Amino acid sequence: MLDDTRVEENHEITGNILLSVSRAIISKANVYLWAEKDLHLYVRLFKSWGLHVHRVVCFLPKDFKNVDGAEIISTAELFQDATPNKFFFVDVCSYPMENPAAFWNEQMKFLSPLGAHFIDAAGRDSLVSNMEAFDSEKLFYYQSHKKDFMELFDSLADETSRRALYFYVESFVRNCVYRGEQNQTRLKYFFGGKYERLYKHLDGECWINCGASIGDTIFAYLSWGFSPKKIYAFESDKNSFNALTKNLLLLPTEKRALVEPLNEFISEATDFEKILAGNKCTLLNADIEGAELNLLRATKKIIQADRPVIAICVYHFKEDILSVPQFLQSICPNYIFYLRKYTPYFGYLKKNGELVFYAVPVERSYRS
Repeated sequence: MLDDTRVEENHEITGNILLSVSRAIISKANVYLWAEKDLHLYVRLFKSWGLHVHRVVCFLPKDFKNVDGAEIISTAELFQDATPNKFFFVDVCSYPMENPAAFWNEQMKFLSPLGAHFIDAAGRDSLVSNMEAFDSEKLFYYQSHKKDFMELFDSLADETSRRALYFYVESFVRNCVYRGEQNQTRLKYFFGGKYERLYKHLDGECWINCGASIGDTIFAYLSWGFSPKKIYAFESDKNSFNALTKNLLLLPTEKRALVEPLNEFISEATDFEKILAGNKCTLLNADIEGAELNLLRATKKIIQADRPVIAICVYHFKEDILSVPQFLQSICPNYIFYLRKYTPYFGYLKKNGELVFYAVPVERSYRS
């Protein structure tokens, strides 16, 4: 899968783009792509149309040196490039400048005799699907950590987890929609699919809820009939926090008293021991836009001492899918590990968000 070079979506070309592609093929040109984003998608599409993609020109440096066999060069290196028979496809949308047309006219006139095509905002839609951009950085990171992915794959407790990992990676490698099983979002952190019990719920749960947003997760938890002892609801965004405190007023008085809302940005310096004030944490979750690893580092001693169930999102940063599990597996002896995928918010076209990694102590597991 990590070596896959296919583009899953079907991209048709017509009009000026088809004309330019045909010209490049007829002239047996060395094709140059000038862009910053969607590099893998462009290169794979051009190759699928029979073009010889020779090099990719980027303003900004990349972590990787080639894209599916096409060398990445800087604009400065382009001026020293003596390759004959060049043909340029230029994605002006990615240019870090106010007037790309002026840039072309004033500084790049030497390209004109060689042939060039601007992929503008309208033309780009006919070339690249309207799905999210192809994340080249994420793909390079994944392909550079094959051994780590295999170790994560082998450490997961069941076939459902392994399939979730496979289809998650596939959605980035092939630039396609996530095609695995997805569970209702309201089950997130508490159940797998169809009310699957991943861990034993406790009466008197002491829950650190990070990324509480407007309180929807708290309301969902209480709707299942669970009876917590305390819920520490962290939300750093001021507007969301204001909505949270307002929504908590809608709860029955006895349930509202269980929730302590905290408008605080979580970092490694967050003093959770002080916040808990002697309470033992039994459940910890987080969807905090990539700060999940900072949270785990800040709660390391609490995790090791209290052995809570942990449910952490691992889809925000490219490293999360490996770094979060690796950290938890290094500090959580006698835990069982799962991955579960939940339905992402409306408009997330590739549907590869809401991936949650569970770390369940054996004493809380239904597998023990």
